[in-house]
Parts: sequence; C-alpha cells; structure tokens
Amino acid sequence: MDEKEISQMVKDAVLDGINRAKHPKYDWLDVKGVCEWLGISRATLYKWRKVGLPYTTIDGMAIYNKEQINNWMLKH
Repeated sequence: MDEKEISQMVKDAVLDGINRAKHPKYDWLDVKGVCEWLGISRATLYKWRKVGLPYTTIDGMAIYNKEQINNWMLKH
C-alpha cells in the first residue's frame, strides 16, 4: 500500500466518522449532546434528572436515550 492509498483511507475514515456523528440515527447522547439537542443548560438537565428524567450510567458517565426522553417529556 502506498502513501496515496493510505492518505485516501484516512480521509475516508474521517469523513465517515463525521457523517456518522451528524446522522440522527444515534439514539444515545452524553450530557453535552442532550443539552444541545434539547437547547437546555446543564443545570436544567440536572434538575430534570432529580424529578425523573431517565438516564443510564456506564463507567460513571451518564448517557441519555432520545426515545426515553421524548416519552418522559410527553408525560410531564
């Protein structure tokens, strides 16, 4: 494999990563992602968590499922 082929592979991988990150199919978000998605502050997010906003913790990191949030918001 020559330098040109490696360069193209790297370029393709980066573009693929960017496209996947932008694609709405990803149902799980971190704190920053859910705040951006809902247009809320972290303080509001933490307040909502205290009153039942669903989330999951993996290795100490909170992640949020879009469908669960939508359902919770429809009930409140």
